[in-house]
Amino acid sequence: MKNIIPALDLFDGRVVRLYQGDFQKLSIYPKDPSSLLRYYAKQGFDQIHVINLNGARSGDFEQGPNYAIICSLIEESKKWGVKVQLGGGLRTEKIIGKLLDLGLFKAIIGTLAIQNQVLFRKLLKKYKNDIIVALDVQNNSVGTHGWLKQSPIRLSTLFKRFESQGVLEFLITDISRDGTLSGPNIAIYENLSKIKFKDTKLIAAGGISTLNDMKNCLKYTDGVVIGKALYENKISLDNLSKLKLKYDPTNLARRIIPCLDVKEGRVVKGVHFKNLIDSGDPVTLAQLYNQEGADELVFLDISATLEDRDSIIPIIKKVAEEVYIPFTVGGGIRNLNDVRHIIKAGAEKVSINTAAVKNPNLIKESAQKFGRQSIVVAIDVKREGTIWEVYIKSGTEPTGLDGILWAKKVVAYGAGELLVTSMDKDGTRTGYDLELIQELCKAVAVPIIASGGAGTYEHFYDAINAGAEAVLAASLFHKRMISIHALKRYLLKKHVKIRM
Repeated sequence: MKNIIPALDLFDGRVVRLYQGDFQKLSIYPKDPSSLLRYYAKQGFDQIHVINLNGARSGDFEQGPNYAIICSLIEESKKWGVKVQLGGGLRTEKIIGKLLDLGLFKAIIGTLAIQNQVLFRKLLKKYKNDIIVALDVQNNSVGTHGWLKQSPIRLSTLFKRFESQGVLEFLITDISRDGTLSGPNIAIYENLSKIKFKDTKLIAAGGISTLNDMKNCLKYTDGVVIGKALYENKISLDNLSKLKLKYDPTNLARRIIPCLDVKEGRVVKGVHFKNLIDSGDPVTLAQLYNQEGADELVFLDISATLEDRDSIIPIIKKVAEEVYIPFTVGGGIRNLNDVRHIIKAGAEKVSINTAAVKNPNLIKESAQKFGRQSIVVAIDVKREGTIWEVYIKSGTEPTGLDGILWAKKVVAYGAGELLVTSMDKDGTRTGYDLELIQELCKAVAVPIIASGGAGTYEHFYDAINAGAEAVLAASLFHKRMISIHALKRYLLKKHVKIRM
């Protein structure tokens, strides 16, 4: 996943852009900052890049009209599920901590990191995952104090110093290109990409004018900031949205999904797909999760395929009458007629597992008839040597299929979403299989629903951080160990894009 990040630079309370960092060459745009943030959020942007230019120049972040505006932007961002990365005059522990407590996603630190190593190390120890170090470059020298001064230390030297101290993310701006629309300095990013640690993230900024500029930056970086080109319509929002989708196909609000495994009309749950225990009535649980704020539900009639009988049509109809959130149904689906019956009964999506392996054309036929957004392919896997082997018939029959290759195949056939369960992790509460999630996200460009292993709030966050678009759990919710509302509050504080 790579981020395209709109910029929102503030000077004296107004949205502006500088030319090569020169405060005498300042373009003012008649845009309301809060309206602009909401607009970008509605367009699906995950992050917004906010700079307090007054703070950058004076060193006093709270001085002037920008501070109140920025606080309101952070509050607004939480409502819309968009993350704010903020810089410009962040030079004290007090203001950085205050803004992070308010809900800031990332603090961008430049001058402080170079000028006050003692404080910077303290901040890095305390807020390591919340800091971006900004290195603003001109003629291979790094600018400080709002680009008004120059450090004698070369870019590569500073970069490696900070990286060795534990900095995880850098914002690299070519001052001579910033605000000029003359194109980015690709050589900077290419050179840094060769010397950086594998997991260090780079964000590019300065000079972006075309979609091609952005593509060239993203060859070597994890994100790119765009400002003037967007304000002056050099790049249309429609084209930008298409490019964004290419680099982040799952840039949606993350979903929390309770799973109800149904056997003989009751919800059950076990460990490693075995030793099933009764967990309640499916309709009653569905009503509860609807009230708690679940984004979707999944019903799996886990014995339907084994017993070769129809799925839980009566339960589907009753749930459709009682709850108002989307739900998916799987189990016992053998042909296109079964898919039709389930959707007609009230389900928004169907989940196909065993039948997909037996007849992959069913995926294609179903997607063509009902739309790929309605077709979820469930993949149950168990680690076997170097691969995750696919199992069918409620985890009782190995297929010999490589789970990653199978995922690619079903997406090619028309699956709009994958529900992937690690059988090794199922019911253990030891955490999702993060390596599996990461490999799947690299392999396919459809949303991944992670399943199997949730036990703590952190496990959900880790799965989302690994790339899952949705996280699914069963007993953890059924036994009231974690409530959906509490989980969403936790994720919101971790700056995950979530629906409240």
